[in-house]
Amino acid sequence: MSVTEKLRFYVFNLETTKIELHFDKEEYNSFSDEQKKRLKGAFLFSGKNKCWVSRAKEPNLYKAKEVAKSFGFVEEKREGERISFAEQLERKAERAEKRAERYEGFAKNAEARAQGLQKPLNDMQGDIAFFTQPIIAGHSGSQSFARQREKMFERYRKGFEEYRKSEYFKRCANTARNTASMDKLNDKGYLDRRIKECQKEIRQHEKNLITYENTLYKIENGECPSKWDGTTYTAEEVTNWLNRELELIAIAQDKEGFFHNCMDELDGQSKHLNEESKI
Repeated sequence: MSVTEKLRFYVFNLETTKIELHFDKEEYNSFSDEQKKRLKGAFLFSGKNKCWVSRAKEPNLYKAKEVAKSFGFVEEKREGERISFAEQLERKAERAEKRAERYEGFAKNAEARAQGLQKPLNDMQGDIAFFTQPIIAGHSGSQSFARQREKMFERYRKGFEEYRKSEYFKRCANTARNTASMDKLNDKGYLDRRIKECQKEIRQHEKNLITYENTLYKIENGECPSKWDGTTYTAEEVTNWLNRELELIAIAQDKEGFFHNCMDELDGQSKHLNEESKI
């Protein structure tokens, strides 16, 4: 039986809200170049977890699930425990802080390499003869000096490349620091937009619930509603969709509650500052 014919479970990690595929090395090596390309387009290999983890996370898992299905992973197995939105942000901030520290270390190392590469030529600053001495063709000492000087110039040029790397890593570190600081949570406009997004999402899921409830009602009363391809719905699959919509509503409500709490904290801080200004 080929890989695509095997019916296997992919893992939906409730904590990360990503899906995981487990291949052994021998099986992965048997894949065609096209299969490997398709896999890497939607998944990244995690050395820590020894599996392929989807690039996207809930609710943007459609592509990853389609790729998983092409490898025979058509059933879902849930593992872990779903964490609150506040905990997700806290962990995201912790990861961003660690990234910032790594990038800052990379920047310092690159800057040190740049200084080391440019130091020999910098030490020659003020020695006009070093920079202006003509090279005598056929003179071994003069030609040796020319090669030495050119190597110093080349190292100096490489030093600029290292400085550019250093600046790049500093920008990456700043981006990670901004992520870790969660400054957006102090912006009422940002919070208001996110609250409205959550409310819109909840309304959509509630509409889906009504549709699925009506479909389930018809099935339970002997009707056979059909899909676009002519096949009929089953009570089991519609019930699964219902449960999924309820889960998504709970997730959106958790996020909405978090943003409301942030807004309340800002309002409380503003009220406190106004009271202090009156004293």
